[in-house]
Amino acid sequence: MKIYLSAPPGLIAEASKIGPVCAMSHRLGRDLRLYRSPMPAVRPELIDVDMSSFTGRGPLDAISEELTGECVRLGSAGLVIDLPRPTPPLLSFCSVLSEKAARRGIRLYLPEPYAAVPGCRIALPAQNTRGSYESRLKRLAALYGPERLALELELTYTEYTLPCPTGLGSLVSPKSLPPLRPFYSPHLCANYASYLKNRRLRLLIWNTPQTLTQKLRLASSLGIKEFFVYYPHISSLPPITQKNL
Repeated sequence: MKIYLSAPPGLIAEASKIGPVCAMSHRLGRDLRLYRSPMPAVRPELIDVDMSSFTGRGPLDAISEELTGECVRLGSAGLVIDLPRPTPPLLSFCSVLSEKAARRGIRLYLPEPYAAVPGCRIALPAQNTRGSYESRLKRLAALYGPERLALELELTYTEYTLPCPTGLGSLVSPKSLPPLRPFYSPHLCANYASYLKNRRLRLLIWNTPQTLTQKLRLASSLGIKEFFVYYPHISSLPPITQKNL
């Protein structure tokens, strides 16, 4: 089992004393320039690049070369790319990036909607709203192979406005929520509650250390060996997580 601590720039040095770090330190701007946060004198295992504003249009070879070159420069083993929903240009870019990463022996982690990109590893969110969580993991492991899957372990609260045909929610702070009556769903392997907000029905789904323990053990039983934890949440997560750092 390999657990990466996803850490923002100010916490990279601290996190590196505990376990392998995924440095959330890079961003591709709308001008297609790669922006870097100041890095401490440590080698991050992985580099997380925010490309949420990228459309997939531009000098794809040059962007891919810069991203993989940055891994080589920092001595990192892989790239974690944050992207918007797939479009044909973005899928084309990811194929180019995957090929260049493979040539340099660099692991490439992409969001689940990009699972069809050859050679990439698939970063799975800790929550799902459709179907059984266990069935979903089993299906993905059978479809892509467990060695290509990496599970994010997040102590986050996600709010969905119902009906929600896209299945997309938004992160909320627990401090902003009204008093709730929580329930546990073995189907989702998560806690949930519903409430009215601005006369609309909302569904809230969140994880606890206990639900993350169940998800980690389930994923491990299926052969999934890579996990991401957001630092400094590690102190709130289950002992099984901390023992494997």
